[in-house]
Amino acid sequence: MSRTVGTTLPAPLWERLRGKDLAGRLGMAVLIATPGEAGWPHPAMLSYGEAVEVDPRRIRLAIHPASRTAANLRRSGKLTLCCVEPGLVYYVKAAARVEEDPMAGMPHLTRFEATVQTVLADEARADTEAGAVVTEGIRFAVGRPAEAVLRDWESVVERLRGDACG
Repeated sequence: MSRTVGTTLPAPLWERLRGKDLAGRLGMAVLIATPGEAGWPHPAMLSYGEAVEVDPRRIRLAIHPASRTAANLRRSGKLTLCCVEPGLVYYVKAAARVEEDPMAGMPHLTRFEATVQTVLADEARADTEAGAVVTEGIRFAVGRPAEAVLRDWESVVERLRGDACG
């Protein structure tokens, strides 16, 4: 059952989105959902090398500019970010806007900045779900040598951080 925990990123989520320990997050995905033109949620997966906190209220995302996700964000300005890992599930509802050309040298990515509106934690209900816990998150095979992926992620994180001081 999910419950509202505030309007800022809680420490466990903030730590995961700092753009640090990328090697430890290799192969782990963050799910985002944007409202499609017909109103249905449109899911997409990002790596931890494509989603970075700026501060406890802001997250920057690197998204392919021609993707349906980017089009949905430009049109609606809304997203839900879902962080699902062993023992930890958070949903972040945010308002997003595209940023003008901060991904210099990376034309395959556009930077969006999302401002946190509400954060929910999903936890087992004591009365009906006692002992239930998420044991795995969303995982993927990177498909390339880890060193190359990590170099790319570090470059993306650097551009997402831009003038941020998080």
